[in-house]
Amino acid sequence: MELLQRLKESIAWLGGALAALTAICYATGYYAFHAHLTMLGLGRVVDFKHEDMLLEGARFFFSVAAHLLQMVLAIGAGGVSVLVLLAFLGEIGPLARRARRAGQWLKARRAAVDMARPALKRTLLMTAVVVLLIAHTDRFFYPLLALGRIDSLLFRTGAQAAPECRALIPEAASGLPPAVAAALLIQGERCSVFLLAEFRRLLDGYLVLVVAVGLSFSFSASLQPPMLARAFRLVLAAYAMVYTLLLPIAFGILVRAAVYPVASLEFKDGAQASGNLMTRNDKNLLLWLPAERKAVWFPSETIARLQVTGQANLFLLPEGGPR
Repeated sequence: MELLQRLKESIAWLGGALAALTAICYATGYYAFHAHLTMLGLGRVVDFKHEDMLLEGARFFFSVAAHLLQMVLAIGAGGVSVLVLLAFLGEIGPLARRARRAGQWLKARRAAVDMARPALKRTLLMTAVVVLLIAHTDRFFYPLLALGRIDSLLFRTGAQAAPECRALIPEAASGLPPAVAAALLIQGERCSVFLLAEFRRLLDGYLVLVVAVGLSFSFSASLQPPMLARAFRLVLAAYAMVYTLLLPIAFGILVRAAVYPVASLEFKDGAQASGNLMTRNDKNLLLWLPAERKAVWFPSETIARLQVTGQANLFLLPEGGPR
């Protein structure tokens, strides 16, 4: 009976965990889809399908987990290499003796400074934290926040194919400004590698932030008074939460390609139309007409035949020619 009770508890926990994971993937996919369609200019036109949002959220978490795992393994391999090198150098007598003398001198010097200026350590630590937080916001947070200002790219006229994607990126810049990211997106799939690199750079900033949140519970004990330590942890946790919520938006804009099926429609009155099939329901379907640069709803009852001939990017062809 005890084994059966534990089995029931395990099944209940697993069901709750799967329900929570599904809800998180659904919400994440909604953010990513909405950002992607807003970037296109169709955020209030295209309906979201529940299964698509769920799959998009799963794609987001897979991409994030794969990159973060790669970074952790790379950092771990570097740390192991440093430890092996230090262990090897520690076997060399003269170097080991000099290292011990240097360590003893630093320890004595730190004790003397702590005795002479007891508040200096806390002041330097707080200054370093503030400087690093400002640097992180400038390098990662503001570029991530600015991506949300990209919208209605499909309806921008005068877009030209650039001969070289790298020429669109400024030499000295922290992240991709919205105008640069929009110019890269309009190039179609030619410049997708630079957009993916920007998303991975933002993930690197997220990894740094996660490590900082973990260390804050150790370093905050050195901050006095305790109220200051609690405020520090609260601010850092709120900052990390906002950064986390913005990552699906960046995924929907930078990573999700604007590739949709190419469909040819034949109507019952003999008319024809062709374009990118954006979405479809029981009563209508939405077709993007690239030549006219507009999206049109067609009633399903007026369509005699629908033929899908492939997939294509909504912006430019891979060769760079305009659609």
